[in-house]
Amino acid sequence: MKSLNRSAAWAILIPALVVLVARVVLQGLLLPTELSGDEAQYWDWSRQLQLSYYTKGPGVALIIALFTSIFGDNELGVRFGSYIAHALVAIIVGILGFQLSGGSNRVTWLTSIGYQCTLGYQLGGSLMTVDMPMMVGWSLATVAAVAAVQRAREGRGIALPLSIAGGALGFSFLAKYTALLGGLGILIGIWPWRKQLWSCPGARSGALMGSLLLIAGLAPVVIWNSERGWPTVQHLLGHISVPGGDSGVVSWSEFEFSWPLTYLLQVIVLPGPMLAVAMVLGILAWKKSRLVNPQPELRIALWSAVPLLIFYLMVSLKGPTQGNWTAGAAAGLLPFAALWYDSQHRGKLALWLGRGVLLRSMLSMLLLLTLPWSGPPLSGWLSRNSASIRIPIDRVTGHESFAMEVRRLATEALGDDGATTPIVCDYYDRTALLGFYLPEQPVVHCASRQLGARRSAYDDLVDTRFIAAEFAGKDLILVGASEERWRLAFEFTHLKNLGTLLQRNRQRTIFHARIRSEMEEE
Repeated sequence: MKSLNRSAAWAILIPALVVLVARVVLQGLLLPTELSGDEAQYWDWSRQLQLSYYTKGPGVALIIALFTSIFGDNELGVRFGSYIAHALVAIIVGILGFQLSGGSNRVTWLTSIGYQCTLGYQLGGSLMTVDMPMMVGWSLATVAAVAAVQRAREGRGIALPLSIAGGALGFSFLAKYTALLGGLGILIGIWPWRKQLWSCPGARSGALMGSLLLIAGLAPVVIWNSERGWPTVQHLLGHISVPGGDSGVVSWSEFEFSWPLTYLLQVIVLPGPMLAVAMVLGILAWKKSRLVNPQPELRIALWSAVPLLIFYLMVSLKGPTQGNWTAGAAAGLLPFAALWYDSQHRGKLALWLGRGVLLRSMLSMLLLLTLPWSGPPLSGWLSRNSASIRIPIDRVTGHESFAMEVRRLATEALGDDGATTPIVCDYYDRTALLGFYLPEQPVVHCASRQLGARRSAYDDLVDTRFIAAEFAGKDLILVGASEERWRLAFEFTHLKNLGTLLQRNRQRTIFHARIRSEMEEE
């Protein structure tokens, strides 16, 4: 196992630091976009820290709580953790490229640049979601597993890499539960070396410490769920539309061919089509022993991705998937693309693929870094030309103006009292966005479950859950659902339409309401 030399260290650090500085300066300070709905929800969680939450572990809320305590409750504070996580994964993936190429500086550079060119990670590093924190642990566990095998081959102790692998997977799980699929893949990857690993110095102590650290990562989620009847399990089962889930059952007769086809397209789009082609070519070349100085531990990197890809392929047979669900797979496959390019760098295919990857990634990164300036005109041009490509800029714009319009309607209807009247929304992301962008960032309540939708994390948060009896007879501002849906869910003594506002290019109706109390019913 070679130690990092100065050239390899710079190959790893320079791209990571350059992109980190660009993100902080442009996305964080000069040209910030507004939060997306998920980001705002995680921020709202950070105001009510728990052992876990309905859909996710506590990792992302803890990270946001840390950095908002430093930078304040603003976009930079919410997203700074993602900027740091993206840079950390860049460093870890660069180390992985160094490990799996036998210490090649060129492959290390290619892997580091390839990571910065991965479209899904460009997007993930720009937003505070669970993906980049999860990737820190996932990629670190992969690097640690490779290090353990390489150290075992040299007869060196492996207590430290085994401990790091377990702790990294535990950290990753706190962000996103699919980290367990990464752990499964790593175990399958190292299986051929199991006897050699177990006979190494430090194997038992490292395995014990790694297991304890992994359990420490699992424990908060398990404890929280065991106290509440395992709601997260119901949510996860709902994702695959099977009995016991929270969103209904999809029978095999309802299968649509578009689901797996869309999933395969998402797998290709996440790294970018051309980079995905290079990854596949690298895997095929490795299988045919056509790469320059590949290390046998490439098997670990490949298997770190395979269980996740297979699992969501199976999920796509039951329903639609989302593009970020396979984010954990791409990092381990980047060294394959780098090794293939290194072995073919004078070939025409490699030349054109490399140019295409760089051009696409530079354009997409420029768009993301300058989105408030470049996004609207580009989105308008695409719309005018009826292009099939759409930039969902409405996800990260217009929320503050929507919040101020809600406040205006409330104060027009109720006078000064409208500024402090409780607000109840029909959906979690509107709840969170209004909580973030209204002045004073007040507590906003969510009634999605009462309105007939799936439950949300807000049903478990003491401050933001909506219990109708506690608000009976009081003035309320209702946001989002139709009058019919509100009337089906609650009995009102007063329900007045205050107007309709535009949010995310959709009409949202605002009401002034009072819910009937038990005394009024009598």
